[in-house]
Amino acid sequence: MGWKNYELITFGCSHTYGTGLPDCWNGKSHGPIPSKFAWPAKLKENVNFKSVNNRSLPGSSNKMIAKEIIEYPYYTKQSVVVVLWSNFSRVTIYENENDRMHMLAHMIKKSHINKFPKVWWQWHSNGDVDDFKRKIKTYYEDFYQEFDAIFDQMIRMNYIHAFLSNKGIKNFHLLSEHSFGEHKSYFNKFMIDTIKCKTFNWKDDFHIDDAADKPQPHPGLLSHSTFATKIKDWYFK
Repeated sequence: MGWKNYELITFGCSHTYGTGLPDCWNGKSHGPIPSKFAWPAKLKENVNFKSVNNRSLPGSSNKMIAKEIIEYPYYTKQSVVVVLWSNFSRVTIYENENDRMHMLAHMIKKSHINKFPKVWWQWHSNGDVDDFKRKIKTYYEDFYQEFDAIFDQMIRMNYIHAFLSNKGIKNFHLLSEHSFGEHKSYFNKFMIDTIKCKTFNWKDDFHIDDAADKPQPHPGLLSHSTFATKIKDWYFK
C-alpha cells in the first residue's frame, strides 16, 4: 500500500516529542516544538508520508493522550494515527475541560523531588506546592494500584481504537512492556480483535544512545532512528 497521500499524526509523551535531542533541549527543558529528529519525523521520511503532525506533549499521562486524540479537529480519511502510549502510572484528574491535576509517581521519591525546579512545582500546583505534594503522596501511597492502572489503560486504548476506526482512520498502537509488570498475560485478552498493537522493550531494544537531558536521559538520535525503522517494519511495509 502506498502512503504518499496520507498525513501521519502521532500522539505520546516525551519519547514521541524527542525531548533531549539536539533541537529539543536548552539545557533545562525541552524545546517549544517537537524535534525534527524524533521518531515521528523519521517515520515520515522512511514511509514517505505526505506530512507529519507530532501532537505529543512531554510528561503526558495516557488520559491526557486520549483527550488530545479525541479533541483533535483535523482528521480526514487520509489520516494515519500512531500512538506511543505513556507510562501507566501517570495520573491526570480533570476538574473541567481545561483544568487538571497531573501526577507522576516519581514526584514523591526523594531521589527525584528536587530535580523539578520550583517554577515547575508552582505551575502544576496552582501555587500551593505543599498541598499538591500532600495530594500526590496520599494518592500513590493510599490509592494507586498497578493492576488498576493497567485495567484503565487497556479500556482507554481499546476505546481510542474504536473511536478512530469509527471515523475510518487507520490507527496503530505501541506499548512498552515494562508498563504491564507481571500482568501482561492477563491483559492480553482485553484486546479488540481488530486493534493493531505492538508491545516492545524500549530499554533493551531501542535505547541505543542517550539524549542530552542528563542525569536520566531520554533516547538519543540513533535510538529514535532505529525505532522509526522498526515501526515501519511492523506496520508500513
